[in-house]
Amino acid sequence: MVFLRWIDWVNNFLKLLIGIALGIMTLLVFLQVIVRFVLPSIGIFISVPWTEELSRFLMIWLVFIGGAVATRYSKLLAVDVLVTTIPVLPGKIVKIIAHTLSLVFYVCIFKIGLNWAFYGLTETAPVMGFLMIYIYSAMAVGAGLMILNTIALFIDTWINNKDILESDGDYELKNSFD
Repeated sequence: MVFLRWIDWVNNFLKLLIGIALGIMTLLVFLQVIVRFVLPSIGIFISVPWTEELSRFLMIWLVFIGGAVATRYSKLLAVDVLVTTIPVLPGKIVKIIAHTLSLVFYVCIFKIGLNWAFYGLTETAPVMGFLMIYIYSAMAVGAGLMILNTIALFIDTWINNKDILESDGDYELKNSFD
């Protein structure tokens, strides 16, 4: 299906962006540690306050984009003990209800994220000075991607007959008791 191929391509691209952002954030925090603790010990006193702010902003984007990618593979935090102990059909129904409630939650987060993004048009970052809409929009973008990924999860379940109960973690758990 075209939608599933497209959403999987988007998720693969997002995984690449997440890796790049995580690498940049790691370098920024490392630079901040060097500037704060190593350089003063040899008599060099400089300041790079933008590194802390930029790494914080990258972390915000990482959380929302990472959550969206995890949604596609049903890897978000869940308590599956009830679903895995009851028979398969009721387990599927419970899982579908849980994903439906999650979808409603993502729609609410999307609406709140849009409000925050518009609020960000009037604020600027304290150190870097750019509009905060670039940061506040992470919530709306992440929630929008979570909505699309949940729809893709439902399509996989209903049209492609992919078992909604089966994920990599479930498989490893089941095989660990053999």
